[in-house]
Amino acid sequence: MQKIIKIGDKVTIILNNGNCIEKKITDEEFNKIVKAQTDNEIISILNPEFYKIKKEREQALSTIEKLRQSKILRVYNNAIYWDNVSSLSVPIDLANSILDAEFNHDDLKITTYRNFWTLMSLNTNEECRNNLYWFLQLHGLKLAKCGFFVAYRNVDTTPKEGVYTDYHSHSTVIKIGEVVTLDRNKCDCDSSHECSRGLHCASAKWLKKNYYGNTGIACLVNPADVVAVPHNSEYGKLRTCAYLPMKIINYDGDKVIPLNVEDGFDCSYVTKVIYEGIMGTETDSAYKIKIPELPGTTVESIQDKLLEIAKECITQRKI
Repeated sequence: MQKIIKIGDKVTIILNNGNCIEKKITDEEFNKIVKAQTDNEIISILNPEFYKIKKEREQALSTIEKLRQSKILRVYNNAIYWDNVSSLSVPIDLANSILDAEFNHDDLKITTYRNFWTLMSLNTNEECRNNLYWFLQLHGLKLAKCGFFVAYRNVDTTPKEGVYTDYHSHSTVIKIGEVVTLDRNKCDCDSSHECSRGLHCASAKWLKKNYYGNTGIACLVNPADVVAVPHNSEYGKLRTCAYLPMKIINYDGDKVIPLNVEDGFDCSYVTKVIYEGIMGTETDSAYKIKIPELPGTTVESIQDKLLEIAKECITQRKI
């Protein structure tokens, strides 16, 4: 039990570990200290910046130790790699999730992250590759097992049943189960621009009822198609050059009721999109996965990886 002595606006605290802290505090801070149960809680109240640095250092040390033991990831020149997926370095946020899944023996999440990073590695925008997973975590957007992620947007209804359109131009045909595309060259890939050219999708936290459309839809987005991940963490909106409308969503008042899914969920739409994208089973298909030239890889090797994702989704589909 910590010992706390307060005289005027100055408090002296002897922590459980024997360290002594003296500081001027407010009555509000003192009330929080009295209720605190651990040394870390008290430190976070008295010196939040120090506590933040301390936590970041502890997390970094934990990550380093896990990387030493990992059989999935390796470190080279201070960068992290998943060798059998891509020659590109893995962002630290994604690496931490991969390590957690590995040491928790969570094969479903390992598969999900592998598929996500396979597709993410096809994105030619380095900023998107580095920041998308951080953005998804920050805003609670979930990953399908195939590597696509769920996002939300509003659309407008049309006189035709089952046909929707975009709010701005009313020129885009939007149907559940049919991919909506826009030439990537016509999109603004500058992530410092919060709202610009591209197909907009968002988190459930950002979207509101009747905001740029009278009907809400849940969409699947291929990480390879994301063109901009906004820097401002207050907003849960990004831009992409393609998305797959998968379901009409409901609202609770003005707030989106997000799909009740967790990372690794199965989705029946994904197999059709991935398979047609790779194999080109429909010559007039609006959507195809474009494979850029990447160092240390060949188009054929990437095609094989994508085909593995598609086959796995087909053979193990649950819904």
